[in-house]
Amino acid sequence: MNTIDAAKDKQVWNSEKVITNYAAVADLQKPEQAILELLRKQLPGWRMLDLGIGGGRTAVHFEPLVLEYHGTDYAERMVEACLQRFPNAGPRTRFFVLDATDMSGVPDHYYDFVLFSFNGIDCVAPQDRDKVFREVQRVCKPGGYFAFSSHNLLYVPRMYRLKWYRKWREFLYQFYRVAMLLYYNGLPGLYADKKFAVLRDGVEHFSLSIYYIQPEYQVWQLQRLGFRNVRVFSYKTGQEVDHSRLNTLTHDAWVYYLCEV
Repeated sequence: MNTIDAAKDKQVWNSEKVITNYAAVADLQKPEQAILELLRKQLPGWRMLDLGIGGGRTAVHFEPLVLEYHGTDYAERMVEACLQRFPNAGPRTRFFVLDATDMSGVPDHYYDFVLFSFNGIDCVAPQDRDKVFREVQRVCKPGGYFAFSSHNLLYVPRMYRLKWYRKWREFLYQFYRVAMLLYYNGLPGLYADKKFAVLRDGVEHFSLSIYYIQPEYQVWQLQRLGFRNVRVFSYKTGQEVDHSRLNTLTHDAWVYYLCEV
């Protein structure tokens, strides 16, 4: 059985290779761009909390647009990388270490917008996931917005499929990858009736366990916790997906959610 060990995983996120890779990326994903455009007019008057900032990819786009920007990560060296990447950040911008499951020290109802991008929440242990949502509700203003992405359990069968590559090394690597998927997770059919699961999907050479959830179940969880107007966006297209079609999202490795607090 796969389990998430946040303390152990932090060693991976603090490694030089991972930090270098993350600090070199600047592009927004399609659903992130869609969410930015939806909120663009309000952003200049908003305080923003960016959780799991990594190497500062999202800061490139959101920091110039908001009234006040706080970029955070629980991996100390990721925060250091952001400080190096944005050496001329002004007084309205801060980068600091913060654990999304315990944001003690952050004032209540301070932020207008909280973002937890690129599946950062999926590195949180399942039993602590609700802690993140509760902390977001605490630090975000009533009527504020929360956006995040999470791995899609409906995508799991596609992870096991072999694709044709012209380069023989890439083609052969797939056999190794599928063998490792089977070793760590078993057959994909095991997850057909599950609402969520913890899998080793190949991230950082299978060194990390990652949380996967069915989009329909994630929407239900958010609504149960009191989040309102939950909207879902396809990773592949960036387009909003109606709740009646969530079970058709079998081609999206992860999904973005936007909701009101």
